[in-house]
Amino acid sequence: MATMPFWEKMLKRANTTSLSVLLAVASISCVLFLYYTQNSFLEAFEAKTYDLRFKDLRGPIQPNPDIAIIAIDDKSIAELGRYPWSRDRYAHLIDRLSSARAKAVIFDIFFPERDTDANDRLFAASIKRAGNVVLAAAVHFDKDDRVTSITRSLPEIERGTAGVGLINQLPDDDGVIRRIPLLLEKDNKQIPSLGLLAAMLALGESGFTPGDFDIALGDRRIPVDSEYHMWINYVGGPGVYPRYSFADVMNGRVPAEKLKDKILFIGVTALGVYDMRVTPFSGNTPGVELHATVADNIISQRYIRQGGIEALIDIAFIVVLGALAYFLTIRLNLYGAIPAMIISLAGYIWFTNYMFTAGLWINIIYPTVSAIVALLVGGSFRYLVLERDAREMRSMFSSYLSPKLVARLEKDPEAAKIGGYNKEVTVLFTDIKGFTSFSEAHPPQEVVSRLNEYLGAMVQVIEKHDGTIDKFIGDGIMAYWGAPLAQPDHAKLAIKCIKAIDEGMKVLRTKWLAVGMEPFTIRGGIQSGEVVAGNVGLAGKKMEYTVIGDTVNQAARFEGTAKYYGVNYLVGEETYQRTRDVCQYREMDKIRVVGKHLPVTIYEPLDGLSMLNQETAKLFESALTLYRAREWVQALSAFNAVLDVAPGDKPSKIYVERCEYFMQTPPAADWDGVFNRAEK
Repeated sequence: MATMPFWEKMLKRANTTSLSVLLAVASISCVLFLYYTQNSFLEAFEAKTYDLRFKDLRGPIQPNPDIAIIAIDDKSIAELGRYPWSRDRYAHLIDRLSSARAKAVIFDIFFPERDTDANDRLFAASIKRAGNVVLAAAVHFDKDDRVTSITRSLPEIERGTAGVGLINQLPDDDGVIRRIPLLLEKDNKQIPSLGLLAAMLALGESGFTPGDFDIALGDRRIPVDSEYHMWINYVGGPGVYPRYSFADVMNGRVPAEKLKDKILFIGVTALGVYDMRVTPFSGNTPGVELHATVADNIISQRYIRQGGIEALIDIAFIVVLGALAYFLTIRLNLYGAIPAMIISLAGYIWFTNYMFTAGLWINIIYPTVSAIVALLVGGSFRYLVLERDAREMRSMFSSYLSPKLVARLEKDPEAAKIGGYNKEVTVLFTDIKGFTSFSEAHPPQEVVSRLNEYLGAMVQVIEKHDGTIDKFIGDGIMAYWGAPLAQPDHAKLAIKCIKAIDEGMKVLRTKWLAVGMEPFTIRGGIQSGEVVAGNVGLAGKKMEYTVIGDTVNQAARFEGTAKYYGVNYLVGEETYQRTRDVCQYREMDKIRVVGKHLPVTIYEPLDGLSMLNQETAKLFESALTLYRAREWVQALSAFNAVLDVAPGDKPSKIYVERCEYFMQTPPAADWDGVFNRAEK
């Protein structure tokens, strides 16, 4: 059968490549779609990586040394009494901070209800004298997240402040606060957050300019999203900023130099007051520290950016890692692609952490998902399409082909050309001498046991020499080299194999003799040439890969002819020509086998496979030359000389008989020296 046309192979390969590329593009596009739509499930995982980077990868960083917390803590409550306190205490605190020349005093507290008139006036006067006090406010939202109202301090108290800042925080669905609104609109007016207002006061800025994705504060550009939310770059867990007890500061127990030029946030840290927030570092972080952190981010310009540039980087890595995972899966296999991708993803995570420390939030989850999806899609495509032929090869050849050759077939199934193709091969037939008599003389169980031991040993030898075992024919073996994979040295492999078989049989015979068992000896025939190799049988029922043709028939005839000549092996002319440089031979005869008109020359391999050595074999060749020259008397003498050296050499005995016959009955004048073999 003719081989598959080149254009058909190219079309098949092109179709497979196109499908592979289409699947890769589809898998990556799916992840890009999820990224674009901000899939809530994956976004939740990405948010957790935000926490992970703070707590476990980057860790705490040095806070701004000009920021401190005046804590309404358990100590202060124990000393000053039940909270909330009267406003004269806050007035005393502000006066104390003013005398210490604090830079800004930021209250994470609002005062919407009245105290005594005296205390309210005292508090308002202290605020006005200080000139650097900021009070808190809080807006309220409806179910559509629209601002409905605002809670703030009494107007007479607010009039003397440097500003009012919002303390609203926006926890994510899991309760963790990762971002904060810097601006909220109420009555067509943008109200800044407490942290932003504190930064403005610290920097001496009187105003801000909202942009599309930033807020301009002097020459600073604060990155925000379209709703003016800023990602909080946490500097550490609770207590990262210096804390001074409210009571200690109010009563002068904190040295003024520790308060001078500081931005002081006043807020609750006592657990019983329930102003605790969940952050990436801790589930119990005082809310006042969040506002201090926001001010720190703006003053120090240490932001976490997740804008257009970061989105482009995310998309690039979704594509790159997805394509890389798919390529590795197609080119290697899952066992090779998975470790390679683990290393690649580890490198990518290191890169994202490096960028995070530089203030850029590069997505981890979506590129990782892209790689995993590509691995799964690529692995499925490889299994269902690319490795389908390889699996068929393994199923077809694993029982009678060496593992090394099966592995080669899996990598290159086309090399086998299943379906009927011309191949150059070398075929070996072997048979146990006298096995029929042995079978009749021994119990069936012993016969099967011995046969299995013998066949098992021979299979190992043949597979070791990269041969393909075609079939067992009773006690016989048919094997070949050169199919399904081409093997340029197929004839030499076969000759090396029969030498190894002879050594293996010596080991078996020694073992059998040692336990009192009758040993086996074998004979074989070898021929090289062209055959048709392919599947034969009925598809879905009984199929086998085999070789057929005249070369196979000749090898089988040579095995039977070896019995006639009383030698272990006979090889044909083709095998002889291909291996004469690696093995010594003696020419045995020219014969015409049953069913053939043209004669073939047969040879017996020496090198330990024959009872003759090279010197005696030369005597035989000289005698054969005389025989073919019709010098019957001289040939007879020469063959007898061989028998003097090797009395058991049956070929010489056969030629002695022929010489004696032709001396009595000379052949015809056109005699060509060919022996017509009448038996198969």
